[in-house]
Amino acid sequence: MSTRLCHALPLCLALAAGCKPTPPAEVAAVPHTPPAGALGANEDGPHFLPAASRPYVEIQPVAMEPEHAAIRAPARVAFRDGALSRVGAPIPGRIVKLHVEVGEKVKVGDALVTIASPEASSFHMELARARIEVDTARDQLERQNQMQKQGVGREYERVAAQHRLAEAQASLQHAQKAVSLLGKSSGGTVVVEAAIEGMVLRRFTTVGAQVEPGGDPLIEIGNPEALWVVAEVFQDDLALVSPNSKVTLEFAALPEPVTGHVEGIGVLIDTGLRRAPVYIAIDGEAPGVTPGMFARAQIQTPTTTGVTVPKSAVLIKEGKTAVVYVEEKEGVFSRREVATGHTFGDYVQILSGVRPGERIAVSGALLIDGTAQRIL
Repeated sequence: MSTRLCHALPLCLALAAGCKPTPPAEVAAVPHTPPAGALGANEDGPHFLPAASRPYVEIQPVAMEPEHAAIRAPARVAFRDGALSRVGAPIPGRIVKLHVEVGEKVKVGDALVTIASPEASSFHMELARARIEVDTARDQLERQNQMQKQGVGREYERVAAQHRLAEAQASLQHAQKAVSLLGKSSGGTVVVEAAIEGMVLRRFTTVGAQVEPGGDPLIEIGNPEALWVVAEVFQDDLALVSPNSKVTLEFAALPEPVTGHVEGIGVLIDTGLRRAPVYIAIDGEAPGVTPGMFARAQIQTPTTTGVTVPKSAVLIKEGKTAVVYVEEKEGVFSRREVATGHTFGDYVQILSGVRPGERIAVSGALLIDGTAQRIL
């Protein structure tokens, strides 16, 4: 062993004896408390809304708003029953004259179209022949009556003359009825006349056109003062519509809404659309409203039970329970089960579960309860 190693060995032993292990430092226990207001809190307890989410949640007091408890339906302006007339040809023939222009006002009995028709000429000839036969049969019966008085006539000849007169009169009545159905006519021409008062809306024919009964109409006349609005209401909403209910009509072409009231409710439901017509009378004058215009009808209902809230305020829990979240104080909400009624467009009727004046989350409610499955 070298001299250097011998000197170093005692020194190492001394250092090893002086170095004792240091005991590990004790770490203080830090209590772990979950932050208040976390989403997914106890379902039976209050629900806390984080401050960062509050700008995205809208709170409103609930009430029964009449304008929200209304049925909204598409509608169109139409002529009332009997205010529209489509005039056709009463007999086969050819148009020789048109007496009216589109937009012209007409009265009952005004000439619309003149038709030349050989068949009309035949009807008038038949009428003239029937009149002659009646006159002849009447003269023969009168002669038989005179002969009977003079004692030279025979009874069976007088009875036969009576029968011939009756047959002639029946033929005359038939011919007169046939000619009367033509309207105003003479010889081989027929003048088609207006049956209602109104305005000429369309002309479907031209001079020289061949026409016949049952074909396309010749002239269309409508009374622009006899209008109503026909709304198409879903069958589920019909039970809430009653006569004289107030209606607000919105037209894209008019700056202000038009008011009206329900005048009648249709009984036939379109099997495809599941809608039925509701007839609405316009209150007062409505300048600018013309047939064919489309509108949106808002029909007030007599509903006064419960409150109305936006559909976004109602959440569905566990696939079956409707709930809303009522603000107890700022940022703190309680879950409230509710019974819903009728749906009015973007609003739903709540029959029980909340009271008028209570403040609920009407939008952003999913930020309060992230476990809700969907919005009603």
